[in-house]
Amino acid sequence: MPDATGIIASGRTAEILFFGEGQVLKLFRPGLPEQLSSDEYNISNAVYNLGLSCPRPIEIIDYEERKGIIYSQIDGITMLKTIEKKIWTTKKQAKRMATLHRDIHSKSVSSIPKQREILIDRIQHAPLLTTEEKSIILFKLMSLKEGNKLCHGDFHPDNIMLGEKTEWVIDWMTGVEGNPAGDVARTILMLKLGNTPDETPKIISRLISLIRHKLLVTYTKEYISTSDVTMEEINQWMGPVAADQVGSR
Repeated sequence: MPDATGIIASGRTAEILFFGEGQVLKLFRPGLPEQLSSDEYNISNAVYNLGLSCPRPIEIIDYEERKGIIYSQIDGITMLKTIEKKIWTTKKQAKRMATLHRDIHSKSVSSIPKQREILIDRIQHAPLLTTEEKSIILFKLMSLKEGNKLCHGDFHPDNIMLGEKTEWVIDWMTGVEGNPAGDVARTILMLKLGNTPDETPKIISRLISLIRHKLLVTYTKEYISTSDVTMEEINQWMGPVAADQVGSR
């Protein structure tokens, strides 16, 4: 077995490291449930088998007493970094983002967790919501149409990698089978609710806010104009999705 070297990226649940030629290792942080790695592997494998551009999951391994997933290595930089370096391309990247999301939603899937079931569980256990609030939100959620389309569950510019000739969507641990309108609602809320650190200078914070707003407006307009999902359908999902995001913070 090769040695993991050099941290490529680091997040809340895992680190990404080089792992032999043409491979990377997503190494989960100590103390996390083992189910997390097996669920992500199964979801990523289902997505890869649908023919979408994403890293190929190769194997689940134990490495230095931690669970990890070996993936094929992809080359490129995130869409977020591209926008940061070339602010004038924000509109172009927003349209590209909408096209990628629409393409994901064109795929039907049946072997991964269900969107509604995940939302129900997370809302029921949201520590910042009262019992009455949970009941109202869950009643609304149960009235919404289920779907069988592939949804990413965490679709934003930092989970899109751009190469010279193609792009990849990464980090499928939140992938679900469901209604695209709910997935779009989640992306819209993430773009709306994103904050800069408190120490960020006001002028920089204002600039980032303007870029985020342009990204949000262009992405939303492009997605709706090129799909059969309406803004009315997206708005119906805003309450349950917002409860999941805000109630769990």
